[in-house]
Amino acid sequence: MRNRLPAFLQLERYNISPEDVVRVFLRCAPDDIQSKVVITPIWGAPIFQPHVETLTTVSDGLVWHLQYHGTPVTVIRSGLDAPQTGDIVLALGCTRCETLVFSGSVGGLDAAMGIGDLVVVDQSVCGDGFSRYVSPAVIPQDCFLHTVAPDLGLTHRLTAVARAHCAPSAIPLHQGNVFCIDSILTQFFRLDWVAQQYACIGIEMETSATFKAASLVGITASALLQVSDVLPTKKSFFTGRSEQENDQRKRIRAEVLPKIVLDVLVKEAV
Repeated sequence: MRNRLPAFLQLERYNISPEDVVRVFLRCAPDDIQSKVVITPIWGAPIFQPHVETLTTVSDGLVWHLQYHGTPVTVIRSGLDAPQTGDIVLALGCTRCETLVFSGSVGGLDAAMGIGDLVVVDQSVCGDGFSRYVSPAVIPQDCFLHTVAPDLGLTHRLTAVARAHCAPSAIPLHQGNVFCIDSILTQFFRLDWVAQQYACIGIEMETSATFKAASLVGITASALLQVSDVLPTKKSFFTGRSEQENDQRKRIRAEVLPKIVLDVLVKEAV
């Protein structure tokens, strides 16, 4: 078992071991987690099943083990929002995890986007509360509205792999900054400000925490998102999306997105 939690997060004085951290957050042993990991907030392993040789459950509804081109990969369903996802990424610092691809949904802030389009994240603007606590200071320097970057090399590779998979089917691929927020309902009257002030092309709930936590525990991380809402055109999971648009989103999520994520983690070349 590896223990890359920084000194200020070691919990032995509370009789909590790194093994306990993994057991509570992932409901498994540290050695059950592979070096290559996918995190999705709600999709979990079912979207990957048609593309892999084997898929087994490690902890029900939370952690799965799959084989892709003979390489083991762990898939984790983190749940929505920064606190849940961030804590799971920190817990991965107590495992052999070395490389992480986060994949979830994003609200598009560009009217030219379509439901189902894919997005590679360049940077995430911190609008979440979790990221403020990932610091050894009791009262940390405020990181609110600061940008957090994924691993540059992994992101370059993710972009290349995504382009190779998207081009044959003419699937739009976007790349840019996203805003990581803590609330679904209160985001709406801030959307213009997020897009204009911070040049963000999307808004979501996990990437800033993912990148910040991964950097803290020495995990290489990047993110591929799928557009679930195009907010300038009033299309959201509340209302406005057509049946055809929803079918297109599901098709891309089933057929293309999993291959991109797995190829980034497993294959040596595009």
